[in-house]
Amino acid sequence: MLLASALSAICSLASAQITVTNATFPAAGDSLVYAIDDVPLGINPATPPGSNQIWDFSTLQKDDTLSVVYRPASAGTEVANFPGADLVVTGQGETYFNVTNTNFETMGYAGADPAGFGLDVVAKFTPVLYDRYAPMSFFDIKSQTSNLSLSFPTDQPPLDSVFSNLPVNIDSMRVRITTNRLGVVDGSGTTTIPGGTYPVLREKRTDYTTTNIDVYVLLFPGFGQWVDLATIIGGGGGGGGLGNFLGTDTTLTYRFYNDIEKEEIAIATMSNDLSTVESIRFKNNVTTPAIEPKITFSGGIQAFPNPAVEWVRFDCSNLVQGEYTLKIFNIIGKLVWKKNYTLGGTTSFRVELDDFKKGTYIYSLVDKQGNAVGTKRLVVLKP
Repeated sequence: MLLASALSAICSLASAQITVTNATFPAAGDSLVYAIDDVPLGINPATPPGSNQIWDFSTLQKDDTLSVVYRPASAGTEVANFPGADLVVTGQGETYFNVTNTNFETMGYAGADPAGFGLDVVAKFTPVLYDRYAPMSFFDIKSQTSNLSLSFPTDQPPLDSVFSNLPVNIDSMRVRITTNRLGVVDGSGTTTIPGGTYPVLREKRTDYTTTNIDVYVLLFPGFGQWVDLATIIGGGGGGGGLGNFLGTDTTLTYRFYNDIEKEEIAIATMSNDLSTVESIRFKNNVTTPAIEPKITFSGGIQAFPNPAVEWVRFDCSNLVQGEYTLKIFNIIGKLVWKKNYTLGGTTSFRVELDDFKKGTYIYSLVDKQGNAVGTKRLVVLKP
């Protein structure tokens, strides 16, 4: 009798857990809508592993919204560089995807370089990097290693100034990025977000991203070789600050998947020690669509002084009154700082640079609708 009761409990537990199938993979024509809470409070996605859990994210706020539209790969202008691609997402560039019965995979990116140098790049993951897989079940473990590289000429701004103080003649630069991805489906239960409650599986995903930079050193006219930048600058902060970006970064997210919805119900980005929820992107359940008028204006932003040492003042002009976000990216396009402001007309604000390392950065001021007011270069100098 006791054994029968135990077996019954196990079967009941198994039947309560969902299996996520390839029916949830994005397809051509899909528009997935999300909201983003940049400062989620009182929410704990990082519960211990286990089943029958309840994750209550009903207090999430919409600091920003995002729509991801998937089109046939043939709609992309760079499709020839991604043979076998099925889908493309366009924005500032084009991201291509491959879809099989068991995997939804990112093939790579083509378009303006993410660091904002005004250069066109084609970056391919080798092998293609999994984004989703099916079937996904409780206790699944999936790991993968993938590589991509980006090449830049160094004879145009801002890279010409970055390498001007090195004791060698640099012809070009190559950024090599290796991603080690580990996903563990360690939880199941229900997740509540604004507008709905869903049965889910939770995947704990850890990405270890290692960045190396090679430079092509001209030994004499017409002949050179690729050299790891760390061997030239000693792995420190030299090379115009490029050395600060070498090494391995860890990104830890908890992803909540439903067996019907194509959007991830929630993606929580955590601090590495799991003590802080840095942001949560979640399915945007819009109940009353609001149509906001599109406003056009000729606003601008300028940094002074530039180069800057201890602080920088941002002077804004001709801004429509509203909410804006200043974002600052490092030289390889990683967001390193951002802050929201209420701005209008002609105004200025100051940013302290105590936490910034020496190097070249890209700053961008965007409005509430995601339109960029201005995107420019900032150079930070340190004694």
